[in-house]
Amino acid sequence: MTAENPTSRRDSTSIRGFLVLSRLPFLLPGLASFITGLLIAVGFGHDPDAGLSWMCVIGLALIMLTTYYFNEYFDYEGDRINKTFTKFSGGSRALTDLDIPRPVARLAGWSSIGLLMVIALVYLFLHFEDYPLLLPLALFGAFCGIFYSHPPFQWAYQGIGEIMIGGCYGILAMVSGFYVASRELNLDIVLVSIPASLTIFGVIVANEFPDYEADKAVNKRNLMVRLGLKKGSLVFVAAMALTYPFMAASIAVGISPWILVFGLPVLLFCAVSIVETLKGGYEKPASQTRIAAATLLANLLSSLMFVPVVLIW
Repeated sequence: MTAENPTSRRDSTSIRGFLVLSRLPFLLPGLASFITGLLIAVGFGHDPDAGLSWMCVIGLALIMLTTYYFNEYFDYEGDRINKTFTKFSGGSRALTDLDIPRPVARLAGWSSIGLLMVIALVYLFLHFEDYPLLLPLALFGAFCGIFYSHPPFQWAYQGIGEIMIGGCYGILAMVSGFYVASRELNLDIVLVSIPASLTIFGVIVANEFPDYEADKAVNKRNLMVRLGLKKGSLVFVAAMALTYPFMAASIAVGISPWILVFGLPVLLFCAVSIVETLKGGYEKPASQTRIAAATLLANLLSSLMFVPVVLIW
């Protein structure tokens, strides 16, 4: 029998730990909104620049990764004492439970910013003249993401981080996707993107249910800590309850009435999260996981369900 190489095992664990730290599945909400906006523009007859589109996808992913890395670094103390986390909350656990030193998260955040700056320079040389408004859109998204957890602003600690994530992962991402394909800032897309904003807001709030005590202990005064679990759960319910009505309202700006049918899975997942929450599930670990899972699925579908409606009907 060959003895196991400790160095090889440690390297393997570190690679796995870094992938866990990156929270790659949580790139999907922002990317889904951006791609939906881009494909809605295609459905309306626009022809996107493939190279710029891919640059934007990579740039958006880097902004989200920067947000996650800094969040892991600055939330370390709260994550370390958190004993009630679920698979959706409490951070990635890469710093607390795996072989990833805490400074790696901060270094990864700044490295992501460096790569983002390289992409920005390429954009400035090749595409700025044709897409000038993409720069302020990207800068605003980067500003919100970087300072979501990073001082001096730390939006996540001020009770407005949830709202900023809702705006950036929904409205900003989808409007930007539409702009990249059409070169137009179409305000009608704002209405189409509101369901994605409401549900990603819901995702963040749902993940704060199990983290409530740990966040409170380290004075992370997010929306849930400021409102308390009971009032915070009602804000969550309100956001989820408004999602399908806003999907239906998109008919007023030219979206096919088929969205009423394609939006039914979103309605179902929203209903599941609402019912579980109203039954007191925001305080029960098993229910907290179901609420978070249903809310995340509602978020992804609240944007992606517009794609077949626009492209086919």
